[in-house]
Amino acid sequence: MSHRRSLLIFAATAATLLVALFAAAWWVGQLEAEPPVTNAVNRGSQATSAVIYAASIPDLQGRPQPLAQWSTQLLVINFWASWCAPCLEEIPMLVEAQSKYGQRGLQIVGIAADSSLNAGNFAKKLQINYPILVDESGAITFSKRVGNRLGLLPFTIVINPAGEIVMTKLGVFQKVELAELLEKQLPKG
Repeated sequence: MSHRRSLLIFAATAATLLVALFAAAWWVGQLEAEPPVTNAVNRGSQATSAVIYAASIPDLQGRPQPLAQWSTQLLVINFWASWCAPCLEEIPMLVEAQSKYGQRGLQIVGIAADSSLNAGNFAKKLQINYPILVDESGAITFSKRVGNRLGLLPFTIVINPAGEIVMTKLGVFQKVELAELLEKQLPKG
């Protein structure tokens, strides 16, 4: 095979790969651009507060924690993992939000798709001030069941005290976006 032909094959393969990557990035961007979910049941998702509140996931000490214990608060469930760079970028913002809005009824809960050891080490390192639950083998499956169609991280679901899912989000929250959501959903204080 001539050197020129090899270069042409390489260029064609590289161009095809770039087009495929661009298409995938566009598609994921379209999914993230969807408006907040106000009624996930009507959108064909299995996400309901009943499904979420029925779940019990172990904490860092291995004790089962029913998600229903936080049903009277504005519940922000954040699926994350220590190996997920965007997750680690988002966590300090969630820590800040829990500090700022916890007295007004906010409860953030992190569900780690990770080992207890890794999740615990990162909880200490990042000074996480909200409960961390761990389900290394089942967190992604559970997140898919409650609306994370792609099974990617971070994924967040927000449930108001009335049990309504007010938002699901694939990807990292922007600080302003999170603050606006919380201000809108929490009692004025």
